[in-house]
Amino acid sequence: MCERFNYFGLRTILVLYLSTILNYTDDAATMIYHGFIFLSYLMPLFGAILADSYWGKFKTIIRLSIVYVLGNIILTGSSIANSFTLVNQRFMAIAGLICIAIGTGGTKPCICTFGGDQFQLPEQQDQLSRFFSRFIIAIFTGSLISTFLTPELRKSVQCFGRDTCFPLAFALLSLLMITAIVVFIVGRNLYVKRKPENHVIFKTFGCIFYGVRKNIFSSTSNEAHWLDIAGNKYSKTEVSDTKAAMEVLYTYIAYPVFWALYDQQGSRWTLQATLMDGKLDGISWEIKPDQMQTIHPLLALLLVLSFDRVLYPFLAKFGIRQPLQKLIFSTSMAVLAFLLTALLQYKIFGDSTVIPTAEGQFVVYNGFDCNARVLSSSLQLTGNNDIDPLGSAKFKYTPNSDEGVVNIKLKLNQSCDAYVNYDNVDTNVTISRGESISYFLTSSSANKEVKLRHIGHYDDFMKPKNGHPSLRIIIGDDIEKDGSLALVNAEKNHLSYNISSFANEKFIQVAFGNYNLVNGEGRISSNINLMPATIYTLVIRRNDGDSHGLESKLYATDEGNYLHILWQTPQYVCMIIADVIFLASSIEFGFTEAPPRLKSFISACHLMSQSAGNLLVIIVSALSFRKQVHEYLFFSGLMLADTLLLAYLSHNYKYKAFRQGLNDNNDDNVVSNQSEIQLDGKCS
Repeated sequence: MCERFNYFGLRTILVLYLSTILNYTDDAATMIYHGFIFLSYLMPLFGAILADSYWGKFKTIIRLSIVYVLGNIILTGSSIANSFTLVNQRFMAIAGLICIAIGTGGTKPCICTFGGDQFQLPEQQDQLSRFFSRFIIAIFTGSLISTFLTPELRKSVQCFGRDTCFPLAFALLSLLMITAIVVFIVGRNLYVKRKPENHVIFKTFGCIFYGVRKNIFSSTSNEAHWLDIAGNKYSKTEVSDTKAAMEVLYTYIAYPVFWALYDQQGSRWTLQATLMDGKLDGISWEIKPDQMQTIHPLLALLLVLSFDRVLYPFLAKFGIRQPLQKLIFSTSMAVLAFLLTALLQYKIFGDSTVIPTAEGQFVVYNGFDCNARVLSSSLQLTGNNDIDPLGSAKFKYTPNSDEGVVNIKLKLNQSCDAYVNYDNVDTNVTISRGESISYFLTSSSANKEVKLRHIGHYDDFMKPKNGHPSLRIIIGDDIEKDGSLALVNAEKNHLSYNISSFANEKFIQVAFGNYNLVNGEGRISSNINLMPATIYTLVIRRNDGDSHGLESKLYATDEGNYLHILWQTPQYVCMIIADVIFLASSIEFGFTEAPPRLKSFISACHLMSQSAGNLLVIIVSALSFRKQVHEYLFFSGLMLADTLLLAYLSHNYKYKAFRQGLNDNNDDNVVSNQSEIQLDGKCS
């Protein structure tokens, strides 16, 4: 329970640590997160080899657990080391994650089976079953508590000058892992410790590679099966068992895509949750983005308990009885989960401005405290064409070529008669097809002459993939752009943006939240609320009648939707149902269809399929889709194709029935392997 608390607690908050503290981009944080899981599920193969052929399970668990704890300590140190450079912090964090992955992955195939080794079978089969049940409950209990508590410690406590406290969360995980090792060592004299027995994994791989090599370099082969050629080096039983194992492994081709979707709950789904509202009405507590993962162990535990009485009888009514049929159902649920994820992502981002290719538009922002009227014989103006003080107006035009010039006249009303040429501004604006351009009506600081200033960049309506708001600031020419003017977050004073960094008037990504506009004399404007997936323009002008001398107005275009975080529940429910059925059915299929002596080999390959799935996520993240919704749809389509592949493999697969005899030579192997298969999947 302590080790699972450690592992799932780390996975829950890891992507936010990478993105918010170590300042990795969302794509880079996702790749590192899934790289960590990739290594965690690649190491079981090496852990099984060490345990079965060299060290034995007990020594493997102890030695790799020490590596595990060392990784926890290094990771905790990286979160505390504020005096280090960001590069050094990142290096420490990656080193810590590698150690943790080696530790948790290497012990994964040993912990479950070491527990099974403590029972005398078949006499203690009932006690073994009760042990397995309590073992699984301990796993779910550890993950349930950690996925709720770890985000709470991360967010609700402030330390080391930050508004979060990752060091406290990581330190608790380290303490629990140390506790796990101490308790395990204290009972060392009570355990049954079986010695390493054979090299079955080496022999199986050797048989496969020998058969492949011989078929490639042999000019002729009359063998019925490509592995039969290995019979001149390996025994008949070894060749026969390897052939049977390969038939099972062919179906494993479909597994990595499922794991690629499943493991994104801790990365992409958590990042999606950061764009959503977690506040609950009536209480001061809010759901943290990474805390949504608590749903998984809670609902999974309920589903596991309802397998025999509810879930499987329900599926049987639709003819879903065989393991591969259940796998097809679970992958279909995963397709639905990611379609719901894509739909939610689209809803969060909202609509985007699309300008027809033959049409152009320009926007005029009025930087005066009086109305401005727009007149033009080239534009199709209808109704009242006045722009309010600090207001804006949008105009459309269809140029005859790629770029057109339109003459317009602007007249300010008489309240602005202090400005030169206030009633007669004659100028040209340039409009390009398929583009939007902005202009700012302001005055020069020298002679107070009214002018329409070209912003200089086309309006960028492409929202950042991470969903952060885009902000540009337009400042009157008569305002001194010194370093005293800044946007300061109302809740996090350390989070601020100096106005001078917006001097080029381009859109810049900023963190969403409530801001105040302040200068050296005090607050100018408050409640500048920047929401996710929205494009903002902040106009600042001089106002001689204000005590601070400045006035601002915020414009929002292409607004996103700040939805409640509980809207993620449907996609979580679909993925949890998919996961629980997939896990149980894949374990059942691997156990019943694998030859008895190769069950540990099949188990290692099952865990490695999850490693391959995370490698797939790394590759897709490196491709970096411009829009996250397109990436979700890509995974949905990939999972659908994978479901069709699984249906094809299921249609052509012939189920086998291995006899699980308890003879003198392999009693221990059969029973031990059975325990291993039943629990290795649960540990995953």
